[in-house]
Amino acid sequence: MIIPILKRIIWTLLLLLAQVAIFDQVHPWGYGAPLLCPLIVLTLPLGTSRSAALLWGFCSGFIADIFAGTAGISSAALTFIAFIQPPLLKSIADTEDTEEELRPSFTALGRWKYFRFIALLLLLHHVIYFALEGFSYFFLTDIAISMGVSYVASLILIIMIERVRNPKK
Repeated sequence: MIIPILKRIIWTLLLLLAQVAIFDQVHPWGYGAPLLCPLIVLTLPLGTSRSAALLWGFCSGFIADIFAGTAGISSAALTFIAFIQPPLLKSIADTEDTEEELRPSFTALGRWKYFRFIALLLLLHHVIYFALEGFSYFFLTDIAISMGVSYVASLILIIMIERVRNPKK
């Protein structure tokens, strides 16, 4: 019981360190930055309780907010996708695959289903994140471009990380 929690804590800290130290400094074409923090919530097993998922989302977002100086934006976006993740995972997974310990991955869900799962949750995360970050309709085109660039860069990066973590299939 304690070993999986320690592994998840180490995984979370590594992702947060990579986000703060590397990816917050990268801005493709001068817009947006790849966001790795959603991967913390994306990889939560199906059997994770709702309160534990919300706690993982909020705490990891809070730590990201502290180091990035974003004043609750990451916390709000990650908490929202932590709330949406279990029902979305159940709806995308086959009915026979919805056991308690289903861990979202390419091997568990298959390529297309997992891609849909991460693409949809990442899109929801980015819409909330950039809506709160911009908080204005005056620069709507800049916000949309930043969101689009960040979304594509994040999606590619997350798929690459997942292919390295789960090389099977």
